[in-house]
Amino acid sequence: MIAIFEQVFILIIFCLAGYVLSKVKLVDPSHSKTLSVLLTYVFLPCVSFNTFSAQFTPAYLLDKGPLILVSTGLISVVVLVAKLINRFLTKEPYEKAVNEYSMSMANIAYMGYPLAEGVFGSAVLLDCMMFALPMTIYIGTVGFNMLTAGKEKKSLLKKIFTPSLIGILIGCAVGISGIKLPDVIYEISQKAGACMAPASMLITGMTISCFSIKELLKNKTVYVICAVRLLLAPLLVFGLLKLFGLEFALTAGVVLYAMPCGMNTIVYPQLVGKDCRLGAATVLVSTALSMLTIPLCLYFLLL
Repeated sequence: MIAIFEQVFILIIFCLAGYVLSKVKLVDPSHSKTLSVLLTYVFLPCVSFNTFSAQFTPAYLLDKGPLILVSTGLISVVVLVAKLINRFLTKEPYEKAVNEYSMSMANIAYMGYPLAEGVFGSAVLLDCMMFALPMTIYIGTVGFNMLTAGKEKKSLLKKIFTPSLIGILIGCAVGISGIKLPDVIYEISQKAGACMAPASMLITGMTISCFSIKELLKNKTVYVICAVRLLLAPLLVFGLLKLFGLEFALTAGVVLYAMPCGMNTIVYPQLVGKDCRLGAATVLVSTALSMLTIPLCLYFLLL
């Protein structure tokens, strides 16, 4: 429990640092865009490449390939539950989209991956990335359209083939083929990948600093969303995997679904000039509460 709490605490501290630095005007919140570019195009792809190139083998694919099918099935169930709950929360179309996304899709890359590696090691991180492939595609396609109301035009290929997925595919090719690249390439990618967790949480803190915390905390619906996201979702995933005897997917499933609300409820609406206060509120409250709920979920459901 202490080890898990320490890893969550480290991430929260970086988030708090980004918030404080922005509030005291040492950094401009707009600087988070630069960090986002680095995170999207450098740090996260390097983590993906490192993980898959080192451990993705034909034997692993045969053993853990079903993670993708299991994850696809779970997405369908979790999204359906989110839609049912959402019927009682609001009738406004944009709010319905934010609520549904927040309840069903977690912060898998920015918080889930660093936490999985910090608590369980690189082998579990690889499982999490395999498990997250359908989630990543869902976020980039269905999620993107939901939160932008279809106003932001982006080709299907660009939605699916993100820099992270390209890093995964290159890593898969290297891992499967057994090609030995120069050591300097691995060292560069490892050093870049080490920046992912601090950068992602600094961005979270800087983004939240743009809003009034007092105002964000007033929305009672946010607490229902966070309860679903942080407690119901991981419990539902745990129960389904246990019920159908899919224990091989248990760690990856619970870890990723126990994460707080994803930041795309802020990022995507900003692209089309939407009010993203509701998304910011879910990110703020769920990230803060996750400091307690993540250790509890991982400890009691996995350890």
